[in-house]
Amino acid sequence: MTSKEQNIEWLDSLRALAIVGVIIIHITTPVVKMSYGTNMFYWWIGNIIDSAVRFAVPVFLMLSGATMLDKSYNIGKFYKKRIIRVLVPFLFWMIVYWIFRWYSLPAQLKPYGFAHITDWAVNLFLNAGVSKHFWYIYMILFLYLFVPLFALFVRNMSSSMILFLLGAWVLLCYISNSLPINMYTWSGDYFSKIYGYFLYSGYMFLGFFIYKYTYISRNIRLTCGILFFITILISGFVTYFDSQKDGKLNTAVYSYLNPNTMIQSFVIFLWLKNIIIRNKIMQHVQKIISNYSYGIYLVHILVIDVLFQHKIFWTMAHPLLSLPLLFILTLTASFLIIYILRKIPFGKYISG
Repeated sequence: MTSKEQNIEWLDSLRALAIVGVIIIHITTPVVKMSYGTNMFYWWIGNIIDSAVRFAVPVFLMLSGATMLDKSYNIGKFYKKRIIRVLVPFLFWMIVYWIFRWYSLPAQLKPYGFAHITDWAVNLFLNAGVSKHFWYIYMILFLYLFVPLFALFVRNMSSSMILFLLGAWVLLCYISNSLPINMYTWSGDYFSKIYGYFLYSGYMFLGFFIYKYTYISRNIRLTCGILFFITILISGFVTYFDSQKDGKLNTAVYSYLNPNTMIQSFVIFLWLKNIIIRNKIMQHVQKIISNYSYGIYLVHILVIDVLFQHKIFWTMAHPLLSLPLLFILTLTASFLIIYILRKIPFGKYISG
């Protein structure tokens, strides 16, 4: 999901952690939604786990900022590289998801004939972006259009000016928190979607700032660790109390543009900056997951859906047992699919 030209170990660690966080979000969200009001013990398990990984998507954006904004670019080469590395695999997997969604439909709802299938495919794109996790890819493709401009912009700014810009971004996100920004569909207000994309771009500048200008000491790292756990508690308890007040589940604090999520993303990026993994096995594992992270992101929802169709879901056991199993199965299967695809001729161009 980010440029691989810089293979700094702690950036690999963050990239691996981010894709792990994305998978955890997608397997625990059903626990949060389904158990609220019926089994609050299960709900608290899902709520705390979900609250602990809200940094996942922001960290991907911050990694893009850290690795891409400190460079000057040949525009043609830059866009060609993004097309090959990001757009081509995305288009391949978009087609795969279209086919899978069609195949998964009940027989009585399945469209046949070119015209009917085309109408169905267009509606699926407009109403769900083909698959809802693709919202991030649409956004990052849009933001890549501006990366050379962003890079030129920040290279001519002082650290204090970037810090001022980040402060303005946080304030703007807070002000915009109540706006109905729909990131998942392609019907309705396109202006709000584009506005949302630019709000998310602030994470790229934040990642660049941390990468280039921040200093890490033992005390700073300890403070970041403490703050990270505080953000988990804030997210968990605010979700509970807001839901109790509204009489229904309210997960607004989970938002990636919520101040608590911003703090969580900032402190985990800072916490892990320059961290070196000494264990050789862990070092190898995190590098592999990092290297395959984009492909894993593209395919993991398909894996989760197939597991669900075979009744492998969080409800099959206590969440403390089912969620780790689901995570291992999803990560392993996603990795193997991308690994095998990369081994076939031209597979590296479509796998991600």
